[in-house]
Amino acid sequence: MNDPGNPDTPNEETPEDAQDLDKPIELIHKSVLPYHPRVGDVLDLNVDLSVGVVLGRSDSFHRKYGSVGLGMIGGVAETSDDVLTSLMGMPVNLDLMSPHVMLVAGKRGSGKSYTLGIIAEELALAMERREIEVAAVLVDTVDVFRQMVDPNDDQSDLLKKWSYEARGFPVNVYIPRRTYVGLPDEVKKKARLFPLSIGPKELTVSDWGYVLEKGGTLSTAMENLISETLDSVRKGYSIDSGERISLKRDFSIKDMIQCIDTSPSIEELYKPSTRTAMIQRLKRADRMGVFHPGGTSAQDLAIAGQITVIDVAPLGSDAEAVLAILTNMLCRQVLTYRMAWTDEGTSAREELPPTWLIIDEAHTLVPRAGPTPAKDAIIGYAKLGRRFGCSLVLCTQQPSAVSDEAISQADLIISHSLSHDNDIRALQQRAPAVLPDQFRDKVFISSLPRGAAIVFDQTTENKRGFIMQVRPRLSQHGGTDRLSGLFEAVKLLIPDDIEEVEIIDIPEEADEAEDTVVDEPVVEDEMEGEPELEETSEDLPEVPRPPLKLSKDDWQVLDGWMRDYVQELFEEEKQEFSITDEPAPRSEEPVEEPSLTEVEIVPVLDPKINASEVLVKQFGPVSKELLSKATTRKILYSKASHRYLFTSENDYRETISVDRQGTDPIVVINWVADSINSGGLDLDQLIHEDGFTFVCFRSEGIRVVFSIGTSGILVSAPVVVVGVDRRLVAAVADRIRNALHNPD
Repeated sequence: MNDPGNPDTPNEETPEDAQDLDKPIELIHKSVLPYHPRVGDVLDLNVDLSVGVVLGRSDSFHRKYGSVGLGMIGGVAETSDDVLTSLMGMPVNLDLMSPHVMLVAGKRGSGKSYTLGIIAEELALAMERREIEVAAVLVDTVDVFRQMVDPNDDQSDLLKKWSYEARGFPVNVYIPRRTYVGLPDEVKKKARLFPLSIGPKELTVSDWGYVLEKGGTLSTAMENLISETLDSVRKGYSIDSGERISLKRDFSIKDMIQCIDTSPSIEELYKPSTRTAMIQRLKRADRMGVFHPGGTSAQDLAIAGQITVIDVAPLGSDAEAVLAILTNMLCRQVLTYRMAWTDEGTSAREELPPTWLIIDEAHTLVPRAGPTPAKDAIIGYAKLGRRFGCSLVLCTQQPSAVSDEAISQADLIISHSLSHDNDIRALQQRAPAVLPDQFRDKVFISSLPRGAAIVFDQTTENKRGFIMQVRPRLSQHGGTDRLSGLFEAVKLLIPDDIEEVEIIDIPEEADEAEDTVVDEPVVEDEMEGEPELEETSEDLPEVPRPPLKLSKDDWQVLDGWMRDYVQELFEEEKQEFSITDEPAPRSEEPVEEPSLTEVEIVPVLDPKINASEVLVKQFGPVSKELLSKATTRKILYSKASHRYLFTSENDYRETISVDRQGTDPIVVINWVADSINSGGLDLDQLIHEDGFTFVCFRSEGIRVVFSIGTSGILVSAPVVVVGVDRRLVAAVADRIRNALHNPD
């Protein structure tokens, strides 16, 4: 639905050639809609004969934008007594341009997770067509969405009947860090895997309760001890020798254990049995392999134009607590960044794009009764997200067990088969549209076949819900594979203490779509007005098909690891069981992982910059705006430059865009450096990292960094000014702008 207060909602007319109203849509053949009950109530939906049924849009909004930003998720699967009013076989399209809160419900095996995969596929297709610019994060608890990289070849014949072809999607898959480091590099590359971790500093005392104790309830003494430990590590503490352990902005579980072991104040306040019990629990949490300094942030996961799958299935029984904490962080960070534009008057997309958050097993994260680490964050996201361009899709097999506060925000509900009376009543009470008497029958709802669903749309709230057959998946959905088995294998084969993780870069194709930057995922400018469309489909660049399957050699590597796993398993079962906090014996010594990138910091003695020492990052073919965003993002979020710029939590920043066309990069480097010098800053050091050079300047209370990137004849050298005094930052930035605009 159109929200005029949302900066990401287009507000201009669609070009006349964006749709062909004279060409009616081809109906889905009855042979692929095996379930089509006759429903007596008249069906009156928002129908556009050129595309089919439209969900989630008002008539006026759809007249303005037509087929732009729609995703086909299924077909109407009900017949009518009146042939003239029947919509049987009409394609069903979901609006993807405006933010929504959706509920997908259904008992186990009814097809609800399959429906989530289809929504993710349609988001990916709309982004490929450059009709929307969003991020999609799909939280996977049962290991069924990772296989989106592979085409659904098993249903190729059925897909042809729906006018589709099997294909995979280049999703990024985040798996627990401990599992990631134990996999062969070939697997990481082919399966597009990345390490998932949570920084211990992000957890509150309440969060630690869920990690350390089933149900989340710690004794008073244990709760006080974890609170005291966190406070000591963050602020620093003294040990018996008088040595002062300095504060740590970022810390590990091992730092927490060391504090409990060595802090005299903790030793004095807590019994040895309490300290021992806490250390045992912390060691068990550390062995999950997901808590690590730094941690994965929303900016790693929510990337414009990208589908990201968070697969926590390898954590097994620990997945629920970790998932709740991770979802809490993700919801809070996305909302915070998206709301930032209202305070600063800048584009929210500069921080994070509009984000679709898709959560399976919602009844465990946002239950009707009782707290979880994620509950308040998800409810807040549901209530506020749509104002700031963010969508939420909750999926559950128990709608009666999900918080009313979350479901009450839903403007779209897709319900597959339900069996329990409570769940059926919950659906009837919360449906945002009219529920016909026929649909209220428990036998009718419980007998819906797999893939069939009742759909309710708030935009047609005075009209009734209808039966839809979900379309077949283009990519693979779930199922056990050898990689899932390998995830289990590495639990025994990898070392306990992993300090560094090497992230395997996914190679980009040379002829990839125009709005993709090689080497670095970027956030494009906020959509202003309508999405840009090419005049004909032939003008759009062809999106290359990513590497979708593991080769025979790759599978031989996996099978070798599986053999090692079986041997290790048998050896472990020969050992006698004992209660110990020590790790199980390993067949090999831990191998130290190399760091992701090498950082070289070069002090500068000459105040005059030598432009030949500055690396110029070359991007693929991109627009000027995208090049500027990519280079700016690198300055802000690369660890080395970020550490130089931001030294306190109270820092303010201003960004100055410097873009030129057809100018020698050496000339731009000297010009920008001279302008910063004229603002009263001295050249401090050069930081070389990942093909970039961050040119660093400093004066009292102010730090400035610029870097340079090129794309063809385009040159971008954004300047970031940071300090604790907002007025001083603004004054220095103004002096630099004036020097740039008025060169000598």
